[in-house]
Amino acid sequence: MDPIPADECRTLEAIIKDDLQRAEILSVSVYVDEDGSIEVEELALRIYGGRKVAIVPEMRGKCPWLSLEIHDGRGWRNMSVAEDYAEELEELTAAPWRPEPDTVEEARL
Repeated sequence: MDPIPADECRTLEAIIKDDLQRAEILSVSVYVDEDGSIEVEELALRIYGGRKVAIVPEMRGKCPWLSLEIHDGRGWRNMSVAEDYAEELEELTAAPWRPEPDTVEEARL
């Protein structure tokens, strides 16, 4: 996949953020330690279009991150813009529409 331009990345981030903010919580598993700390072990959501996603921790080097996984009917996999927001990506990166030269001439008449 070609790199996504920065402006389109920001727009996709806003779309994904909106999907997550409007999500319905399907399941959550929490653990309370004897010292009183609370840990979320699992958080599954239903986002726009009925897609089931989970927020899962992963390590990237020495930094912990939260990633999105989607259940595609066969099992869980990492979400990606290319697979899960393909229509939005195509719309954002499409070449601008330009009329055909003969259409421009007809419009002038």
